[in-house]
Amino acid sequence: MSSIESLPADQGAVLSLLLSQQKSYAEIAQALDLSAAAVSERAYSALSTLAEPEKAPSPKRRAEISDYLLGQQDSGSASKTRASLTRSASDRAWARAASAPLAGIASASLPPIPGAEAQGAEQPSRSEAATGVATASNSRGGFFLIAGVCLLIAVGVGFGIGRATGGTESAPSGSVKGGAAKVSESNATAIAQAALKPPAGGPAAKALGFAGITSQSNQRVLSVVAKSLPKAPSGSQYGIWLTSSGKAAVWLGYLQSVGSGGVGLQGTLNGDPKAYSGVLLTLERSSPAPTNPSKTYLVGALQFAAG
Repeated sequence: MSSIESLPADQGAVLSLLLSQQKSYAEIAQALDLSAAAVSERAYSALSTLAEPEKAPSPKRRAEISDYLLGQQDSGSASKTRASLTRSASDRAWARAASAPLAGIASASLPPIPGAEAQGAEQPSRSEAATGVATASNSRGGFFLIAGVCLLIAVGVGFGIGRATGGTESAPSGSVKGGAAKVSESNATAIAQAALKPPAGGPAAKALGFAGITSQSNQRVLSVVAKSLPKAPSGSQYGIWLTSSGKAAVWLGYLQSVGSGGVGLQGTLNGDPKAYSGVLLTLERSSPAPTNPSKTYLVGALQFAAG
């Protein structure tokens, strides 16, 4: 049986929102600019992995049982699913295997699996169950869970960021080194995150983004993703700055175009992250590297994890 920690980052993140925050497929889809079908399929794939080596039901039954286990059915549909589980030992075995690791991240009791008590199989307590992304995130509050999940899904699925652009030549000492970090997001520890939004009267009212600083393998890694920005004019690129009160903004580098019509950057961050208070996404000339921020398209305050 796999643990939630072993799942791909986007699948573990979806389970975290579904179970610890009690969100629906539609709510998650709206927050992440995905379709509800894309969200639910990530959840179904996650449960199939957790249930291995039990034989998976047909795709239709897998979806039905997954919806039941994840609290996505109304009372009538849930009653029908419980009844169907009483008639199929193989479906019950798959459901028990899929749901066992979920107790560690669920904020409410999981739906019962009929017949489990008769066979002596009990759902594990939260302290005994495998933990995952949400367990670590809960102690840091709702913002870190939601913003972190958005960042993980954007990096892991929608964008596929590999590294910063602009190279180390364009990054000042003590900022971010492009290409040095390839993060396994599911194992990273959050240090700080920022929801990036257009400033009042900004040029891209529908744009949004997320920035996160994580720690992994003794490295601090900055990841930034943004969507719904206008196409950069010829000779210009979007770039990222870190800001701090009373000090000049620090240039990090240019963002690269990535999938789903977005831009992104990822690289190793040198220095103390707590020296900074915010993130700016601006439109800059492609060369030479800027020394001061130009027009701001997105801005956000860094919020640090406790401890």
